Amino acid sequence: MYYYFNYPSLGLPDKISMQEMTAFAEKIRSNIIESSEDYTLKMVSLVEETREQIASMYGVSTKNIAFISNTTEGLGILASSLSKQNVSLDVVVPDIEFMSSALVWHGNSNSLNYIETRDGRVLTEKVKETLDGHANILCMSSVQEVSGFRFSFKELLHGRKKRKNEFWIIDGIQEAGVFRRDIEEEQIDAYIVGGHKWLNSPFGSGFMYINDRLLELIRPMFYGYLNLMEPENGWVNYLESRNRQLEDLYDIPRGNGARILESGGMINVVGALMLGKNLENWKKYGVKDAEQHVLGLQRLFKSKVNLDQDLKTLIEQEEYWSSIMLLTSKKGVSNEKKLIDQLSRRGIKTSLRSVKGIGGIRIGLHYSTTRREVEFLAESINDIQKKLGC
Repeated sequence: MYYYFNYPSLGLPDKISMQEMTAFAEKIRSNIIESSEDYTLKMVSLVEETREQIASMYGVSTKNIAFISNTTEGLGILASSLSKQNVSLDVVVPDIEFMSSALVWHGNSNSLNYIETRDGRVLTEKVKETLDGHANILCMSSVQEVSGFRFSFKELLHGRKKRKNEFWIIDGIQEAGVFRRDIEEEQIDAYIVGGHKWLNSPFGSGFMYINDRLLELIRPMFYGYLNLMEPENGWVNYLESRNRQLEDLYDIPRGNGARILESGGMINVVGALMLGKNLENWKKYGVKDAEQHVLGLQRLFKSKVNLDQDLKTLIEQEEYWSSIMLLTSKKGVSNEKKLIDQLSRRGIKTSLRSVKGIGGIRIGLHYSTTRREVEFLAESINDIQKKLGC
């Protein structure tokens, strides 16, 4: 028996999705051989169905959605593309961010500075101060990967307007799949999500949303053939034509929208299909229901676990809760390692993470997590504390 709470590290594909992936893989050879149409283009059309699902989930246009392999790739594409344009890039990143949010700007920005945080919280006033100064690029996670603090961009908008050259590039991987954010209402310019955590799709495919004002600034590092507009007579007829020549490439219009930042070659079809399947699972469960279920599990855990002078959860204000809880020990990492080892022996999978003086046992609560699982986690922690004095 296992009890899985390690979604902040890696999601857990459900059995039905795995069966569907296996069925797709088993049939692909015969489908390619027996298809009466060009199966390459058929696979591209399957990917486009997932693009439509993503756009529908977030209430945006498909032209603003691009596929990526992972969040770091998406961040890197944007940083690299922006650095080639004639714009100033003065970037600020919270000082407890995941490494990639800062690393992609090394060599791709005019300046890179860190926003001071407090006890795992990204303070709105601190962010405002930096943006009201010289900074024009805010790159941060919507949910902090260690503390679980969920930032409010509505609060950031309160009492101020974004400048014309100010852009918010947001890593959404630690909330998408459980918490849905209104990315247009919160004026997020880019929202980047790998599929391998809360979307339960560790198959090398994710997505990023890029709004129109940011797209106007960006040019891809290179073009591939699928970055082009489809020829007037269609790809099949064009590829069959004896008149096709490389000189045509000057006349075929480049595509528009976010997809111009994709590789321009074949996309990870299996990854995209699994991403779509798990978006469908989230939608079936109910987007709001998923959020309320997870918040209820947090309340349940805190009512059952013995939080004494040593152990505590880090983020107390419910308005900033996410699907990550951080259980931290005043005795430090060595005590947390003892506790996590004992949890592991009971089949309870969590993770230990730290940054900038904060850290602890990271507990991930998914909409598929049951109340009984959370009760068992709390009971186990209480029992281990009593036996080991952790």
